[in-house]
Amino acid sequence: MSLITLAKALEEAEKGRYALGNFDCFNLEMVKGVLKAAAELQAPVIIAYGEPFIEHIDMPYFTSAVKEMAETANIPVVLHTDHYTKLENIRQAIRYGFTSVMIDSSDKPYEVNVQNTRDAVKLAHESGVSVESELGHVSGLGDIFEDDSHVFTNPETAADFVERTGIDALAVSIGNVHGIYKAEPKLRFDILEKISAMTAVPLVLHGASGIPDEDIKRAVSLGIRKVNYYTDMCAAAAEKIDAEPGRHLFDLCRTIVEECYKAAYKKIQVLK
Repeated sequence: MSLITLAKALEEAEKGRYALGNFDCFNLEMVKGVLKAAAELQAPVIIAYGEPFIEHIDMPYFTSAVKEMAETANIPVVLHTDHYTKLENIRQAIRYGFTSVMIDSSDKPYEVNVQNTRDAVKLAHESGVSVESELGHVSGLGDIFEDDSHVFTNPETAADFVERTGIDALAVSIGNVHGIYKAEPKLRFDILEKISAMTAVPLVLHGASGIPDEDIKRAVSLGIRKVNYYTDMCAAAAEKIDAEPGRHLFDLCRTIVEECYKAAYKKIQVLK
């Protein structure tokens, strides 16, 4: 099946009251594993390409390969940029065929975040591409952001942000963090419930690796329609590789595919 926009995929998710799994991938082994899991579960899926990944695999090559792989997957696939801070990189992604982009200025002052998001929306919507943005700030990516302090999303501000920017999806900060949790995650479902009641766009939960399944399901019941995973996949593949040193590179590549497949399969099942 050909690539679809995030807006279209989220429209279907809202109708079905489920969430889409977003899996950040920086090589084609990861993509292959995720698409295998999604195809077996007949679930739409999002393949995300983070801004730091540009130095690992060229954007046009990655885009072309994912398009071909999506064609044979026989499921809806969204090709999405994750946490892009530079408008020029978003422009490049749109040019190469991404169907969704995320502009993230959540570490900036509110009015700067609004303006940067509006600029991205104007650019993307002219090409029929969906836009996600973040309000509040999900910490854990200090190598990307100037200010990586954790800030909860304010429901009243979220309503204003959505109205002024015209985004298709809003990433929220409710106690979720990127990377490995140093303590048990404690999500603020009260905040999520208020945001959901006061905004009219699908909501996104970043930093889902490490959050218990029951909390993910509760978040979905309260309006989360896109859930981002990355750390769990990387950790599963790395652990397997570390446990079997001295293997041929060909075997290691197959291990990455298999471990990403198993991790994605488990996560998608929780979201359905």
